[in-house]
Amino acid sequence: MSVSKALLAAVLLSASSVSAQDVYDTFTVNCNRLTTQRRDPILSFGSPTSDHVHAVVGGTNFKADTTNEDAINSKATTCDKILDNSIYWVPQLYHINDDGRYELVTHIGSSIYYQNRACDYEEGRTSCPSIKTNFAAALPAGLRMLSGDKDLRTFNQSDITQRAINHHCVGPVDEETNSLPVAHCNIIRAQVTFPPCWDGINLDSDDHKSHMAFPAIGEFHGGVCPKSHPIAVIQLFFEFNFDTAKYTDRNFVFAQGDKTGYGFHGDFINGWVDLEKLGNAHRTCTGAQGVNAVACSLNVGADGSPGHASNQSPEVDPPNEEIGFNGPLDALPNNKIPTGDTPQAKLSSRVFPRNY
Repeated sequence: MSVSKALLAAVLLSASSVSAQDVYDTFTVNCNRLTTQRRDPILSFGSPTSDHVHAVVGGTNFKADTTNEDAINSKATTCDKILDNSIYWVPQLYHINDDGRYELVTHIGSSIYYQNRACDYEEGRTSCPSIKTNFAAALPAGLRMLSGDKDLRTFNQSDITQRAINHHCVGPVDEETNSLPVAHCNIIRAQVTFPPCWDGINLDSDDHKSHMAFPAIGEFHGGVCPKSHPIAVIQLFFEFNFDTAKYTDRNFVFAQGDKTGYGFHGDFINGWVDLEKLGNAHRTCTGAQGVNAVACSLNVGADGSPGHASNQSPEVDPPNEEIGFNGPLDALPNNKIPTGDTPQAKLSSRVFPRNY
């Protein structure tokens, strides 16, 4: 049976309410699905199709050659912040049925956490100042980045970039693992944290990663930036929800052929239309009232709110190919071959507080 609308509403309400709690380092952008398709304007810029299928949310101007300016000029967004036309995407999840065919798992919405968790490099600094007085910089105009490695099939606990990838099993059990979950889950929430430290020069790099870094002191979800990447910017944390309630086994695979979950990854194109208001958001939109605070810099909607998530279509039609919307496939799109071992035991769990 498919996950109920009530359960989904509860999941998204939980995400949207984070900013309304007594939390001073986070506000949330909640998004409906925009499209599911095989394009990637970061790793496969300009190519009619990319390596694998993606689940996409955010600004509607998603196409093979989307630039940051294109994102900013999107006609609409599926997310609940009017000022945010950024585009966010991750690999699509599939289920391997008993007959060996591949069934597209429904993507049921996403939450993007904007976190004030890192601080600038300073000689001798060993910890960050209070989050109530120290604020990371807004994401710079033109920033594009990737977190995670699509080709990983094993896990190395000592690698901070690998610890930044994990999966949350939402009901009937509640646990997080770096691998895909080993339990039956009503929802698999695939999660990726992005590095919050910028080199201060480059808005992209050849590997789409090297211009950013994780903290040198602290953990992947916050801390003191390294000397090589001295500027702390707002940290992004993606949650992409997939409806897995009807599947009682663990036979899942991400679109790039990853059966383990270790190869999960996320892409981001900065499409904020007002970076000054974004930069003021942690000062004005967190704390006890969250985005409901009168002074919240994001509240630019006609009704006094920051906006509302909505269903939209991409401005450019997806590639004309079958990716699973009309029933199970004989092979993954682009004939990706599943690799890695399906998780059979609790391989590695997060032992730190939930990342918001």
